[in-house]
Amino acid sequence: MGKAKRYKSFSASIAKDPTLKGLRRKYAKVSAKNRKMAAQYEYDSEVASDLFGVVRVMLGDAASPKPKWPFGFLSLAIDPLHAPALLTVGALEHRHGYVKEAMKLFLTLTTLPEDEEDLAVIIDKAADFLIDEEDFENALTLYTAAEKAYPNQGVFPAGLGYVLYKLGNLAEALNKARRAVELEPENHLWLNDLGYTLVEAGHLEEAEKVLKKSISLAPDDCDLARHNLEFLYSKKSNPGCANPY
Repeated sequence: MGKAKRYKSFSASIAKDPTLKGLRRKYAKVSAKNRKMAAQYEYDSEVASDLFGVVRVMLGDAASPKPKWPFGFLSLAIDPLHAPALLTVGALEHRHGYVKEAMKLFLTLTTLPEDEEDLAVIIDKAADFLIDEEDFENALTLYTAAEKAYPNQGVFPAGLGYVLYKLGNLAEALNKARRAVELEPENHLWLNDLGYTLVEAGHLEEAEKVLKKSISLAPDDCDLARHNLEFLYSKKSNPGCANPY
C-alpha cells in the first residue's frame, strides 16, 4: 500500500506548484467579475465531481482517482477572494494544523463587501467550524472582526455572545446577546440566546418574557426556547440545576 501524501498548506502549494501559480497569474489579468465566475465554476465542478464519485462507489464502480489538490485549492488559486473556497480551504488548513494560515483565510472573509452572496452565512460557518474544533479564542477573533466590519448584522454579536459565554465572560456575553436582539428584534434564535443568557445571569423574570416571545415567533418544529423556558422553571424551583439541553 502506498504512503499517503502529506498535506501541504495552500500558501506553500501556490508558492511552488506551477499549475496553481499559473492560475493565479492568469486570472490576475481578468476582471474581478470574470475571476469570481471562473472560481465559482471550478468550485461547483469539484462539488459535482465529488458527488459523482460517491455515486459510482455506491453503484459498485471503482472510485474516481483522487484529485491532485485538496478541494478548494484550484478555486482559491483562481480568485483569492472567493468566499466559499476561503471557508473550505481555511477549514482544511486548520484541521491539518496550519492554524495561522487558516485564520488568515477566514479573516479575509471579513474584508469582502457586505453584499457578497451568502457572506454572513459563510463567515458564521467558519466561526462554527472553529467552535466545533473547540478553538474558542480564534472563533472570538473571527466574530469580533466580522462584527466590526458589518455592524448591522445580528448574527455576529449573537455568535460572539455564545463564544464569550463558553469562555466564561457572562457579562459581556449578555451585552452581545442584547445587541443581536436590538439589531433583529423579531429573530427567534437571537431571542432564545438572550433568554438563555439571562437565565444563566440570574435575570429570571426578564428571561421568561424573552423566551416566551421567542416561542411565539419560532416555527412549530423549533423547541429551543421551549426547552430553555422549562429549564428556567426548573431553576426557579431548584436554583442549583443545570440545563439538560
